[in-house]
Amino acid sequence: MRLLLATLPILATITEGFGQSLPVTSIASQPFSADEVIIENPKPNVHNVLPMKRIRIYRDSAGRTREDVSIPRDPTATQVVNIEDPIAGIHYFLDTERKIARRLVYPRPTAPVATPTMAASGLPGGLVESFPKFRDVRTTTEFLGTQLIEGLATDGQRITSVSPTSMPGCDENVALSESWYSPELRMTLLQKRSNCMGDGTTRLEHINRAEPDPLLFQVPPDYTIVDQGWSGNAAK
Repeated sequence: MRLLLATLPILATITEGFGQSLPVTSIASQPFSADEVIIENPKPNVHNVLPMKRIRIYRDSAGRTREDVSIPRDPTATQVVNIEDPIAGIHYFLDTERKIARRLVYPRPTAPVATPTMAASGLPGGLVESFPKFRDVRTTTEFLGTQLIEGLATDGQRITSVSPTSMPGCDENVALSESWYSPELRMTLLQKRSNCMGDGTTRLEHINRAEPDPLLFQVPPDYTIVDQGWSGNAAK
């Protein structure tokens, strides 16, 4: 399960932003599938960054979501298939190599979000967390109008983040994040970022609005299901 923070633009643009995928929001009655293509152009002093990877993502009419492992394999991340079922309140982590499904049951079932809001990042709003060391970072937001991406109208905005001091290992203290959000699909279709570690883009391609195969959101019958407690590491 991903935690979307209101401080995401600051953290992503000033400190990280590499290999960053876009959250697949749980929305009922808006099924689709797409390829999420992540391209990174790191600075020479940044290592262990995969230049390009592709993740297959799905959402059905009930709001269930699925994210497949990256192609090529990402050596910096745990390689699992993520299945989110907000109706049942269950998240599955599928280990495709060992055929193990780690099941995480939420304390209370959650319903698909009906009308998500736009957070400062240009992504659907989520939980808010405070990071004291980023309080002095100044951000400005510029709205960029609209454009069609994959046949869908999107609203664009650019966030400029300026830190009073450079981060360790960085010579720059200015970072940019540009995002293009589709109100119809309730998804960010394109995100561009630039910071002291380099630049990169995350884009949804080959968007298909047809209903995905229901079997994609189920654990295969030959998998062993292992219940995972909240205190453990679900993706291990």
